[in-house]
Amino acid sequence: MIENISDNLTIRKSDGKVKLSIANVSTNWLGEYDMFFDRLENINLNPVFLDEHLAFEIKVKNILDEAISNPKPSKAIELLDRVIYYDENYAEALINKSYALRQQKHFVKALRYYKKAVKSDRAFEDFGYFKKLLSEANAERDDFPKLKRNIYAGDEYFSKGEYEKAVNNYQKALKDSSRFKDMILFKLLNKTGTAYLKLDDFKTALDCFRRSAEVSQNDYAYFGLGVCQYHLGLDVDDSFKRPLKLSKSQKLSQAMILNDLGFFEESLKICDNLFENHFAVDDFYFRLINVKMYAVRQLGLDISPLEKLLDAL
Repeated sequence: MIENISDNLTIRKSDGKVKLSIANVSTNWLGEYDMFFDRLENINLNPVFLDEHLAFEIKVKNILDEAISNPKPSKAIELLDRVIYYDENYAEALINKSYALRQQKHFVKALRYYKKAVKSDRAFEDFGYFKKLLSEANAERDDFPKLKRNIYAGDEYFSKGEYEKAVNNYQKALKDSSRFKDMILFKLLNKTGTAYLKLDDFKTALDCFRRSAEVSQNDYAYFGLGVCQYHLGLDVDDSFKRPLKLSKSQKLSQAMILNDLGFFEESLKICDNLFENHFAVDDFYFRLINVKMYAVRQLGLDISPLEKLLDAL
């Protein structure tokens, strides 16, 4: 059980349950050994923004609890994705996304999230669940039409870092692109473009992302276009210069590229958004500080708050 993290944290106990409150946010009543308390160990908390970090962790925990109690898998997944955006290794969110996907009979995807959860925390290893899910996933793959089988095979190769094999499977699927709905086609083009990015084939990747944006306007395609244009020495489209709905690592890459291209105000906006959603003092956090510091310095703004932050860490 956690004690005395912050003078501003209120800890209430009743009948073996615990409730935490800070800055006008509170947890639900939690069991004394809820896994959430592991996240609140001193080693996991930001000492500079301690109260802010605690408050955000509580907000995210409440989203997780809402997702777990929601009977609709689609709504649960929507909520769980918000938790996973905050922390891509949040094991409890990953395992519950596996359960929700299984409810939707997306067994291959459910298996993927089960593996992610176990990789993050072995406490979620469940051989019985894994064995049943593996059987269901194999049966689902066997029933896939050839087009879908190629996409999933590409995804498996991509996850293993075998990008040429991933491209080959994605391209096989794209040969019959006229049979895809737009929602599937633009995502497949993004997958293909990303695999080409991994192979440093920026010209081919550029074509994939351009086609994806033509099929359906989407932020990932704009990100991919900007990355390709940057590496090819081309003018970067304006669509790349604004905050996009991306993963945290992609947003940081976007900010770094914008810095390199001299778009410091645009980079700073992205960095500030990331600071609002990331408190863990990890490698990402230090990289984010340095990227923001570069933009601040180039704009002639005061960098002393960031220097003090680094010193305090």
